[in-house]
Parts: sequence; structure tokens; C-alpha cells
Amino acid sequence: MKKNVLILFLICFCVLAQAQGRRKNQSAVHAEYGYVMEKGDLSAGFMIKGGYSKVFGEKGFLGKVEGFYQDYEVSYLDNQVLPYQKYGLNVNAGYSYEGLAPVYLNGWLGGYAGYETVNDGNSKDPKYNAEIPVPVKGFVYGISGSAEIEFAFARKFSFLANYTQFYDLKSEFSKSNYGLFGGFRYYIN
Repeated sequence: MKKNVLILFLICFCVLAQAQGRRKNQSAVHAEYGYVMEKGDLSAGFMIKGGYSKVFGEKGFLGKVEGFYQDYEVSYLDNQVLPYQKYGLNVNAGYSYEGLAPVYLNGWLGGYAGYETVNDGNSKDPKYNAEIPVPVKGFVYGISGSAEIEFAFARKFSFLANYTQFYDLKSEFSKSNYGLFGGFRYYIN
């Protein structure tokens, strides 16, 4: 038993020894999958996002652009629950604390634009068959922020775990939601 634990420890150490710190102008691609919830009534669904990120200089400044897709439910009049989908583009600037390398603590803040579809595009509610008084499809925008933990477990690969908050400034159906995500990042150069 002790021998197996020692071998496992040595394997982990050898993998971590190949991990590296970030370099100036380093680029990466990432993919994440998560569980998204609306703050108002705690209805939940899923979200995927993937994109490109870059390190700017040697002071820990970051930037990223990512595409996303959300699929969850929103509440409507008289306890009705309507399906909700949104896809779009998210642009964020960030900062990374690298003092715990190979674990990095990243913070992101930015904005997004997207296209939402409520009630599968049907303009009548399912309970009363009444006309919904606002558009059920359209472009939306808002602000977003994330707190992220990145664990560089190999030379070019990292595991990601983050909490992301979205504030819709235009949507009539989804004002604020958040998500918990897990994924990976691959450093290109």
C-alpha cells in the first residue's frame, strides 16, 4: 500500500514538474461547461463557453474573447416557467495572481452581447394562450464577471474552475444569472 502511494506521489510530482509559469504574450484556448442558475427563482440549466485568451506583459494582465450558449428556464406570470436560450460573445479583461504557481487565481470583468429566445419563439404563454407583451426574441447585452481558479497540471494544459455572474441590461426575461463552471485551457505557445 505504501509503495503504491509513493509511486502515485512520484507520478504527480513528475507531471507537476513540467508545469510552467505564464510567459509574456502567451496565448491559450479554453472550453468550459457549467450549471447556470437564474437568481430570481433558482431555475437552472446548462451553459457552454469556449474561447481565446492572451497574457499581456509580465504583470499578470489577461484578456479573453469567448462564445457561449445558455439553456435554462425563466419565470413568467402566475408561476409559469418558460424555456430560455441565449448565445453570444463575451469579451473580458482580467488580472491573475501568480504567487501560488502552478495554481493561478484569475479575476475577469467585461461585457457581452447575445441573442435570446424565450418560450421557443412562441409569443403566446402556455398557460392562458395569451400574447406575451414583450418580444420573445431579440438581441441583448450586459456585463459579466468571473472568479477563476486555474491549475496548471502539465506544460501546456490547465484545469479551470470558476464562478461567473451575468447582468442583463436589455433582456425583459433574464436580469441576473450566475454559473459554476469546470473546463480546461490549452496554451498554444
